[in-house]
Amino acid sequence: MTESIRNVIILSIWDDIWSLGEGSGVADELHFIENLSRMGTRLHFLIPEPLHGKNPIDDENVFYYTYPNIFRSLDWLPGVIKRFLWPALFPLVVNGRLERLASQVKPELILGFTYYAFNPLNRVGRRLGIPTVVKLFGVMYLDRFDFPRIKYLWKSLEQLVSLKFRVDHYIILNDGTRGKMALTKLGIPEEKISFLPNGMDVEWANVEVDRAATRERLGLARDRVIVITYSRLVKSKRIELLLRAVAMLDRVILDRIALVIGGDGPEMDFLKKEAARLGIADKVTFTGAIKHDDVVYYLKASDIFAATNELTNMSLPPCEAILCGVPVVAFDVSGTSEVVQDGKTGLLVENGNVEEFSKKLTVLIEDEELRKTLGKNAAEFARGYFVSWERRIEMEVDVLKMVARGHEQPKASE
Repeated sequence: MTESIRNVIILSIWDDIWSLGEGSGVADELHFIENLSRMGTRLHFLIPEPLHGKNPIDDENVFYYTYPNIFRSLDWLPGVIKRFLWPALFPLVVNGRLERLASQVKPELILGFTYYAFNPLNRVGRRLGIPTVVKLFGVMYLDRFDFPRIKYLWKSLEQLVSLKFRVDHYIILNDGTRGKMALTKLGIPEEKISFLPNGMDVEWANVEVDRAATRERLGLARDRVIVITYSRLVKSKRIELLLRAVAMLDRVILDRIALVIGGDGPEMDFLKKEAARLGIADKVTFTGAIKHDDVVYYLKASDIFAATNELTNMSLPPCEAILCGVPVVAFDVSGTSEVVQDGKTGLLVENGNVEEFSKKLTVLIEDEELRKTLGKNAAEFARGYFVSWERRIEMEVDVLKMVARGHEQPKASE
């Protein structure tokens, strides 16, 4: 690799990664920070004011600057208003701060996370002549050209507007939402897009655990078939559909399982109430945020992974389950079937069909040999498909260096 980038500004919309507890949080960000810091890159994060006012991570190469946290201060508003008000207000609270910070630290590049970053990076990058890259962790509904036109516009309007503000380069992570196809169809030149795989802790495949001892240490039922899911608990994950599918299980089957829901987020209280309403609260364990180093142990102690995401079930958690040899039952949406291969690495269900999801869970709960076969297939598939975090970050850094060393100035949006 050539010489590393020395100075980068990163514009993020998240403060909650930092409040999940030491060792928890968004794996991509954590690996990105750790690897670039180790390479000597100085990372200047511009983030919303954290809830408790603490510095997120103590690292000699990581520096923090904040802007007013409109996401928390306006969270009381109805969802549809927040959806459009937040992107409208974001440039007003960020652009000036970003320009002052860039003038002060003189970065080689500005990197922004999510579509919120398009306007600020377009404006500030153009004014100061600094190359710009936006990193998308998926594209939500942008790839759903099969939707009726009105539905597509309603689901994607804020992203479509944001894409009018062009940047030098677009990094899209392959979470199954077919981001490269979506952006090229929407007019972004293919040569300006880097479509990268999600990184994985590939060494997890070789971790051996004593299942009984691990279950005891984690407080999990020792004599049950464990169905697990974990994610940030937000509406798009549709965990309530999993609760309803479990509630549909035959009583004899239900008595044989324990459902583990990992993660934290705004839907936590609702999901606990929903479990109680469905009469399965005694079958469900809410773990809260799981420390990253413990994820492999939760997976290796489990029997089935359930994936109900509305956007894609090719995101990190189901992929981590496959890596650990845990068969996945998933709604078949977007690019999910690329990794959850029906009858090979797991079982696929028509998107949103809760009754069918319950039936597929029943099949795996009752058939231990099938679980073992699918799990073995999953682990074998993972060895040839997934890339390590080190390799993924190396690919990403190569893109950033390419843009920083020889960018073409983007045209400002009209």
